[in-house]
Amino acid sequence: MNNMDSDFTKWGWKENPFVLKIDPKLFVGYNEQVNAVLNHIKNKHRVALITGRTGAGKSTFLKWLETNYDTSKLYVSKPPEKSEDFVRVFTDIFGFSIWERILRKRPSLYNLHEYINKKIKGEHLVFLVDEAHETNKEVLEWLRVLTDQIDNVSLVMAGMPVLEDNIKKELETLDQRITTRINLISLEKHEIKELIKKRIEDVGGKGIEPFTEEALEKIYERTGGFPREVLKFCNRLINSALEKNLNVVDEKLIEEHKEIKLPKVRLEEPVVTFMPKPPTDEQFRDLPLKQKMILELLSNKDWLTPRAIVEDLELRGYKTKGHAIRSINNILKRLMLDGYVQREARGKAFMYALTPKVKTLFVES
Repeated sequence: MNNMDSDFTKWGWKENPFVLKIDPKLFVGYNEQVNAVLNHIKNKHRVALITGRTGAGKSTFLKWLETNYDTSKLYVSKPPEKSEDFVRVFTDIFGFSIWERILRKRPSLYNLHEYINKKIKGEHLVFLVDEAHETNKEVLEWLRVLTDQIDNVSLVMAGMPVLEDNIKKELETLDQRITTRINLISLEKHEIKELIKKRIEDVGGKGIEPFTEEALEKIYERTGGFPREVLKFCNRLINSALEKNLNVVDEKLIEEHKEIKLPKVRLEEPVVTFMPKPPTDEQFRDLPLKQKMILELLSNKDWLTPRAIVEDLELRGYKTKGHAIRSINNILKRLMLDGYVQREARGKAFMYALTPKVKTLFVES
């Protein structure tokens, strides 16, 4: 809300520090993974693969590399849809000499490596490719061919965990060339504090104010250390503090963002206000099909209502959409009791998401 924007000044902020945005100067944590990639590039290895679920920080990581590593770099936010589009990707960056323009010499996909080698003149090129899971087998194969043919290049690809699975199954030659594999799962507790501190100071604030140290502990517990979940939860807490005219975000405010009690109706099962022990891989494999489908959907999308889940899954076999929603609602309650999902009230609707520990299961699977 616009009226809230001005209220941020009570903490000395120019704007909301917890807006989701990719800003390399705000990248924190993952020290072991950062060192692994830097060593990969320093040693001029060919192919590195970074995987992680949505919101783990892959794009910010790549943009940080683009900003901070002192060598020729080429960042592509998404691979081209067709292999031949690689020509445009490189010519847009390196351009053409006067003689190339006069002679109208344009590289093709099959001699593109000659054009690139000529342009980089033996300098080390770091080729950063984001969202690589969204491309197809042919484009990935040409990425492998180009890294083989360019004289001095390190390719760093980032994508969802499914990317590594697809490469293993369909592109053995590319898989064999991957020398560095990195999985971004979640930040450590002290890194969460650094993330929040850096965001606040970037907009003119001081340290972690208005958060208390105890609040940061609870934020870490509630989010499991996923960077995007941290930012989204902090955003909700800050806006709640503004609405309540509070100067401090403490444990008490966080407690108010716990599970909201159901309306006063009779339930056959108790409503829990705690997060049960997370399920094991074996328990997950034994779940009924509809429960698995819901969990798979929630692993890719944040905070959905039962209605949205019904619409996304296009469930059939119910008399009406109302019957389907009631059925999904009951399944979600069961999953919540078993520790698979968490719930929050947004207005008059309940919205569901995976618990942090279950998100980790999906990342590692």
